[in-house]
Amino acid sequence: MSGNCFPLSARSAPIMYARQHGKIAAIALSALLVGGLFLSGAITLLGAPPIVRAQEASDSQAQADENGNTGTPPAAQGGLLRDGIFGCHASKYANIGSLSAVGGIYVPVNDAAVTLNTGYLVYKECVLDGVVSKIRQGATADLLAASLRAMDTGRGGQAQYVKNQADELRARADRIVLVAVDDANVAPMCGAFKNTVRTTVVRSYLQQRNQPNSVFSCTAPTESGSYWDTLAALREPQNNPYGAYLLLQEQISGAIAADEQNIREQWLWGSGYYGRTTDPLNPLEEQILTPGFVVAHSFQQMLGSGFRQLENASEIDQIVSALWGGLTTQLLTDTRGLSGLARAQSGLPSYIDRMTAEASAGIREGAVNAAIEILRNSRQIESAFRQAKAGTAQILTTAIERLREAERRCWELIIPAVESYAKQSVCTGPADPQTGEPTNCAPPSPPVKLEIATSTVESQRVINSQIAPIATSTARDLDASERALALIDELIASVTNTTSQTAQRAALERLDTMVATGQLHTAAEANAAIKQQEDVNNAAAVLVEDTLKAWGDSPDPNVGWCNVNNESVIQRWFNAWRVQNTS
Repeated sequence: MSGNCFPLSARSAPIMYARQHGKIAAIALSALLVGGLFLSGAITLLGAPPIVRAQEASDSQAQADENGNTGTPPAAQGGLLRDGIFGCHASKYANIGSLSAVGGIYVPVNDAAVTLNTGYLVYKECVLDGVVSKIRQGATADLLAASLRAMDTGRGGQAQYVKNQADELRARADRIVLVAVDDANVAPMCGAFKNTVRTTVVRSYLQQRNQPNSVFSCTAPTESGSYWDTLAALREPQNNPYGAYLLLQEQISGAIAADEQNIREQWLWGSGYYGRTTDPLNPLEEQILTPGFVVAHSFQQMLGSGFRQLENASEIDQIVSALWGGLTTQLLTDTRGLSGLARAQSGLPSYIDRMTAEASAGIREGAVNAAIEILRNSRQIESAFRQAKAGTAQILTTAIERLREAERRCWELIIPAVESYAKQSVCTGPADPQTGEPTNCAPPSPPVKLEIATSTVESQRVINSQIAPIATSTARDLDASERALALIDELIASVTNTTSQTAQRAALERLDTMVATGQLHTAAEANAAIKQQEDVNNAAAVLVEDTLKAWGDSPDPNVGWCNVNNESVIQRWFNAWRVQNTS
């Protein structure tokens, strides 16, 4: 026989795929019988399990995707930020330990480093560890659910493990026969009987596969004849149908036997699990990508994850959910076996769907509880910050009012003094030798006219230079704090007053962004605002007192403009208000 007559292990041939009731190989094999020795009912004889292309998602996985169970760990799904509410830096916004210890955010005398470190540790232990435990449980539960679905449907729609050796071997043998009788393989065969031989081989295979007792059927000919003229040519097996049939049958049988030995060794290596291969539909050409023992051991690790977490739990937050911890028990007691974990029953979702939903609910509960704690403490901090800023604003407002009131009273003193000065007599005579008083005095003629014009220039000068800068920043901080308080109240309502997962997640992400971008004020900032309020109160009092003293007592008329006891001050305002006589 020619060396390239039957290269089963050296060439891959295209295989025709068809689907009808899931029996692809049966239809393909039976189709070869059409036009020749077609066996009635051959389509139904080959009861091979359904084969699905590897790139097509399984029905159960597609259904899981429709239900939103993507199998993606929560840590990979969300947009929560590293510096957000689940980062250690969030303790600045919700230092639960410190707030509880001192009854508020303000500590008059404290070691800042100790307070900060204590806040980090308490926040980590009281909040972050619990949330991380829930996230870990949810992530591992989702990973296991994805693995369970992959084990159930990951091999081209079939289970990744051996369910029935005979069925598995028959399915693989079907695929080998399909490749063997393909046009590309039997092309060198004599065209006169090629189709007849192929059809006969397929029929014989189907009979041996599905009707093994057909070997006992009587095939003795009822007629005889001789063909001496072709006897010499028929001595070569490839030149007669029977010889070609035997050659092809022998190679198919050898390929099936070799494949059976090969796959049994793979099952042994993988403890009954299939490895991941390049082309599960072509046993003669497929190459192992992931050995079966890796698949089996990885899956075994995941199956026991819930029990190990439950066994090693040392804190209340580390206790896994009942469904997660009891997975292995369910696996052993469920009459449907491993595949039953991914199947709905009695109108209830599948076990793994309920398990992942329970784990996800635990994550949401932990995240919501942490968010509520952060929001409530953030509101306390923000309220203290706003109160301090509002107090600072009130102090500045009071200082401004005192300056303006003092300025108004100054004018009440200056105006009469200037008016009196304007009415003083003009003396033209020499001083009296006895008394020293001027002589020849008379009221000014014509009388002096005054155009009195007061202003707020003096107080505004102090306000602009000493008060306005801090007043501007205080107003800005106060406005930001009021907006933050309104948003915190809105987020508290969004988290607590709804059961919508979408609404809760949106609220958590919004809070997370606010924390990460510093939109909320920290306890340190609130303490600084309180300290600033005290400093501003003292400084404002000193500023007002010093300003009023300078206005009323300074001998410099430009500084002590309100010093009515200084004649130069009266003369200054007299000259400023006097109406010049132009007649």
